[in-house]
Amino acid sequence: MTHPIMFAAAKRLVTEEERRTAVREHAFRTWAPRSVTAASKCARRLLGDEAVTLDWQALGVLRLEEHLQAFASLDTVAGQHLELYYSGDGEGTERLVLRRSCISCPSQQVDEVTSLEHLGRLLAQTPAWQAINPRDGGAQA
Repeated sequence: MTHPIMFAAAKRLVTEEERRTAVREHAFRTWAPRSVTAASKCARRLLGDEAVTLDWQALGVLRLEEHLQAFASLDTVAGQHLELYYSGDGEGTERLVLRRSCISCPSQQVDEVTSLEHLGRLLAQTPAWQAINPRDGGAQA
């Protein structure tokens, strides 16, 4: 006859697995909105009020409850795609980067963004600069 401790252990195992599954599912449902909210707040702090127009989307899943990630597409110009990426560890370490990638090749550049002026300096190094340079009438009102 099977010992009762075996049934107790099996029941505990199933209960704990169900609890962990529920925790993971809850974290997954809340992870994307938390990532987008954190990205929006960080961008607004670094880039100012203009950042409210960014359309953030959650990006991938890494250690659900701890690592938040989101991106906002800026534009595709002259075969170069420009995106802002946000990452945060949930403990105050946040990073906003500009990713410039070639559409037809594997090359890409990633630079941390520290302010709106710094973003402008980075954009000045891209083909998009011709379209947005305020000196050449590219600034939007």
